[in-house]
Order: sequence, then structure tokens, then C-alpha cells
Amino acid sequence: MRYLKIFEDFKKNNEEGTLITKEDIINCIKKSGSVYATIVYNFPSNDPKKPLKPVDIDDDGLVTVEFDNKEYTIDLKNIEKIEF
Repeated sequence: MRYLKIFEDFKKNNEEGTLITKEDIINCIKKSGSVYATIVYNFPSNDPKKPLKPVDIDDDGLVTVEFDNKEYTIDLKNIEKIEF
């Protein structure tokens, strides 16, 4: 019997003293990764367990994400986890 191991490459906010940075979001965009956030502006029905696709980040730490072909904004501090 063969087993397949799957390794997830992700980073959690505030885990072991680490914080998600602007560079982490840029890498996530380049690798077509996903982010998970608790608070998304103008999207009150956001499910924190559903992935959001990051599109852009500005100098103020606001991340533009796409979900169901609509764009929303997240503050960098509200991102809990990123997946590459």
C-alpha cells in the first residue's frame, strides 16, 4: 500500500511570535496562494474558513482580495493565515 504525504505551506498570524508581513502577502500573490481573514470590509457574511485570493497590497497594509469575482479589502492585521 502506498501513502501520499501532502505538505501545506502556510503561515499563521501570531503563531510562535510571527506576524504576517507585506512581503508574505507579495509572495502569496506571486505563488497564487490564498489568505484567510476574520474581518473583510463590506463583506459581513465572510466565512473565515473560506480562502480569499489576494490581488494587491498597498503601502498602508490594506490587502485587496477577490472572492466570487468581486473585490474586497482586508487590513493586514485581520489576516489569520496565508497558504502558498
